[in-house]
Amino acid sequence: MIQRIQSIYLLLASAAAFMVLRLPFYYTPAPTPFEIRGSDNMTTLISLAFSACLSFITIFLYGNRMLQLKVVIVNFLLSALIGYFIYKIVIANPGGGFTLPSLALFLIPFLQILSMYKIYKDEQLVKSTDRLR
Repeated sequence: MIQRIQSIYLLLASAAAFMVLRLPFYYTPAPTPFEIRGSDNMTTLISLAFSACLSFITIFLYGNRMLQLKVVIVNFLLSALIGYFIYKIVIANPGGGFTLPSLALFLIPFLQILSMYKIYKDEQLVKSTDRLR
């Protein structure tokens, strides 16, 4: 389970989503300085928490790779929705900039794509060995 590389990718995606929840991803210096976290807005809080939990739960679906692949695809679509929510927050607060933890926002879908690729490659490997029998 954990020795598979896609499990590591999913664990890192889950950790990155929890990191965005906790650390500020956008900072506005003027006129009044404030930071925006993923937990400040209810829609980003719910979607990031669900995405993080879904990434973590998906690790344990290693017995059924096709179900695991479908869940990761749904989670990737949820990550795109999170990106939209964050875009709306950034547009509503002009004049600021992204902080270093905001890189995790881009890391989440990238890690999910890598895990989708590795899950698919595992499924192809199992199918090819079944044909040899």
